[in-house]
Amino acid sequence: MVLYRHDLCRAAARAAPARVNLLVASHLYPSSLSRTAGSFVHNQTRFLAAHAQVRVVSPTPWFPLLPGFGRWSAYATLPCREQIDGVELERPPYLTFPRRVLFSQVWRFYLRALARGQGGRPLPDLIHAHCAYPDGLAAVEYGRRLGRPVVITVHGHDLKDLPRHPKWRALVMRALQGAQAVIAVSQELGRLAQELGARGLRVIPNGVDCQLFKPGTRNPGAGGWRLLYVGRFDVAKGLGVLLEAMALLRQRRRDISLKLIGGNAATGTEAPFRAQVIRLGLEGCVQFAAEVPWQEVPHHMGESDVFVLPSFSEGLPLVLVEALACGLPLVATRCGGPEELVQAGMGKLVEVREVEGLARGIEAVLDHYGDYDRQTIRQCAEENYDYRRIAARLFAVYEEVLSNPL
Repeated sequence: MVLYRHDLCRAAARAAPARVNLLVASHLYPSSLSRTAGSFVHNQTRFLAAHAQVRVVSPTPWFPLLPGFGRWSAYATLPCREQIDGVELERPPYLTFPRRVLFSQVWRFYLRALARGQGGRPLPDLIHAHCAYPDGLAAVEYGRRLGRPVVITVHGHDLKDLPRHPKWRALVMRALQGAQAVIAVSQELGRLAQELGARGLRVIPNGVDCQLFKPGTRNPGAGGWRLLYVGRFDVAKGLGVLLEAMALLRQRRRDISLKLIGGNAATGTEAPFRAQVIRLGLEGCVQFAAEVPWQEVPHHMGESDVFVLPSFSEGLPLVLVEALACGLPLVATRCGGPEELVQAGMGKLVEVREVEGLARGIEAVLDHYGDYDRQTIRQCAEENYDYRRIAARLFAVYEEVLSNPL
């Protein structure tokens, strides 16, 4: 039998595996309102695009662009559709409520937003939702209606905070038990998910782009020691404790400064910490910087000597993974996730809310800085957290889920 070229092309097309059509659902996603919110979801999605046809639906709280709604009305200015780094993104509006008012019903409005975001497109093969509630529960119900499997990644607050309320706990459990697979970003979150009855549980951490995050050329300690914090300006992030620790450190040594990145003057998150800096007399050694796009974070890490994360509670903090990739020694609190990251030779762990303990931890790293090898620290990130490896592990989960009929 003779096969002509067009026959061969058709045969090859039949033999080639079809790319998985993946729908990512996450209310956390970067926007002009917050360039870092959900950056871990976006970056993971970018690398998943090498394995699948990816579309993101990020339902956005609906608020009218009217006086009286303050900063919330800014959501009305976001585009309904856009592309970020080649990733197709839709932001259908949905009605949401504060936790104290009708929060248990938010998932229903999120579900409607998912359906509107689908439009007339081909149905996804699989839905990957980030956070158990409201994203995960809405995705489970949407997947049930479509006859499609659902994977949920849990990141922290959805398992540490929400289950404290009986009604919200029931909703989180419903999501975790309805998904075909649940991914926890840390061992601690995996344990919590297991207690809540999660199906198909795996532990796959957040990742980092090791080609972007890499050690800088700074000579450690040159011109004084530089500490860095990157994250939300929030009491629960331990910033107040960090500033108190800085006051203690400055009594012992004058060769130390601190840069805080992540403030937002428009929302007032900086104000209480600026007031604390003035009260403690730290104006000359503490620098405030606004939130920066994640692509600019490596530059600031490259100019620093030690990364500090004094949080009260964390899942697996991506910013620590990024600091590892930049070869920075870490000082972090024992608050859930950092214990899995800060191994011997990578920094110090200290207790939550302890000013003296945090100051001593920072001082210990500075006093023995020569014991920390930047390339060894970076190697941990390359081997365990590079996005290329993480994306391959996630896609293996997708393939396993898709191979098992619902």
